[in-house]
Amino acid sequence: MGLLFIVILSVSTLLLGYTTYNLLRKNEELEDEMEFADKYLETTYNYMKRAYDRMKEVDRLGSFESDDESGFIFQEIKSAIEELNETFELDAKEEKE
Repeated sequence: MGLLFIVILSVSTLLLGYTTYNLLRKNEELEDEMEFADKYLETTYNYMKRAYDRMKEVDRLGSFESDDESGFIFQEIKSAIEELNETFELDAKEEKE
């Protein structure tokens, strides 16, 4: 009877050890993916912000911004930057660093 109990506990311990290792491995993979996604998002935000700043610099007088077609592009880039800011609080992150 004691031998059966030891065998059952040994198998249970091995099974729990394997599942714990498997879950840990998957969790680490997901953390790596999240880190990559965060870096990608931040890089995209920085590119868009630089593009918008550069467009504002080029259009000092506001003639392109007031134009229908190019003004639409200005507004789209500006709204995309604002959405990224609100959703992921990227400006707050930059200020902390």
